[in-house]
Amino acid sequence: MITIIIIMRFYGRRDELRLMEHLYAQSPSFLVVTGRRRVGKTELILEFCKEKPAIYFYVDANKSIGSLLEEFSRLMRETLNLPGYVRLETPEAFLEFLFSYREPLVVVFDEFQRFQKIDPSFISQLQRYWDTSRRNSSLFIIVSGSSVGMIREIFLSGGAPLFKRADTILTLKPFGPEECLAILGDIGVLEPDDRLDLYLLFGGAIYYYTYLEKFGCTDMESALSRLLLNDFAPLAYEMRDIVVEVFGREHATYYEILAAIASGKQSQKEIADAIHIAPTSLPTYLRDLIDLLGIIEYRTPVTERGRRSKMGRYIFSDNFFRFYARYIYRNRSLYQSGRYGKLLNLIQDEWKGFSGFAFEEMVRTLLRESLIPEYDAVGSWWNRRGDEIDLLALSGGADLVVEIKNTTLTRSEAYSLLTSLQAKLPAVQGLSEQVTLGIAAREIEDREELREEGFYCMEIEEMLGQNTMKKAKET
Repeated sequence: MITIIIIMRFYGRRDELRLMEHLYAQSPSFLVVTGRRRVGKTELILEFCKEKPAIYFYVDANKSIGSLLEEFSRLMRETLNLPGYVRLETPEAFLEFLFSYREPLVVVFDEFQRFQKIDPSFISQLQRYWDTSRRNSSLFIIVSGSSVGMIREIFLSGGAPLFKRADTILTLKPFGPEECLAILGDIGVLEPDDRLDLYLLFGGAIYYYTYLEKFGCTDMESALSRLLLNDFAPLAYEMRDIVVEVFGREHATYYEILAAIASGKQSQKEIADAIHIAPTSLPTYLRDLIDLLGIIEYRTPVTERGRRSKMGRYIFSDNFFRFYARYIYRNRSLYQSGRYGKLLNLIQDEWKGFSGFAFEEMVRTLLRESLIPEYDAVGSWWNRRGDEIDLLALSGGADLVVEIKNTTLTRSEAYSLLTSLQAKLPAVQGLSEQVTLGIAAREIEDREELREEGFYCMEIEEMLGQNTMKKAKET
């Protein structure tokens, strides 16, 4: 289950809160909360800390360890009502005082992985005090970080100082489409098509939904006009700010890679050729975008899983970054000159085709949940000749192939797609003799009749649930 705070309302993620309550009751405890940016880590932690004795420390990458400890000392004095002369000027002094505190206390370090660059000794000192002094304390230490790869290095690598010190590592996933569409209904997006388009734009990075509510956005045009396409747009520099913060002076190369992937370059060679970089230099940048930002992923055909494959593709796992790289970054001259109307028209003209990828990803996610109990593997498939199947479910006995379309299909269009799908089957190695053909779309004419003929047919309302897509307007 997933949770987010939208203005003053908090959604879901009850399982995570129950786990946190359990660890708090069993203090001393150590929890790691990680996940990519904008998925609600801080909001979850702050929700948990309500009505509890807690101190929240934000690790600012632009501050020295001395400045951070000065700030942390001030927060400790204010929160714990300490005398003004208390000064904790070294990591050792700060942690010694913290672990000497005998009352129950939640201590949060947000963006904890930044200590690796600011002062690595803080991490090793924390390990020492945790090992030697935790039994005499009632601390519940929570560390969070958006850099999933760095958090893994600190807590999961064998030689790392905090290896196996955490009781639990809680990785927060982006919201699923069901939750996002329900939230959009709650904040006043009434039309099902508008809710779907906004989800395809922002995906499960729930941070952006706070802006939709705050700026009264109820459809695609208002979201684009108010949040991106004006001189005071709050998300105007979203990708730049995040990439610069994480990668510093090398940010330009990361921009170019993201723009290349957004334009359809998916193999290492295609990306390298597009940005004029040596292919041997590219893997480091790609690993950073996967592990540090978590906004792209490397995917292989479902038939290739479990073995080395040269058929892999790099794709966006974040809807909004893909959109931003394609339309804002690649059209920066148009954007900076304030020609927002022209850019809006370009986006609207291309939206149906551009959003098709996000729609396919959403449908694959929804169908995987229902199909995986019956099938051994569910995913997409492609080959070097350019043949592609949107969803292939393998069971070893009776397989399923599905074409996904972000549109409403007539009966004749459905038959045409099924015929094309049938023609691709000989190219797929290892298929079972028994294969069911299928279609998933927004709507399908004569859906029930097609099912009676033995085809697998799913409409978006069925995949999401009637209540999600047909939420009553009184919400």
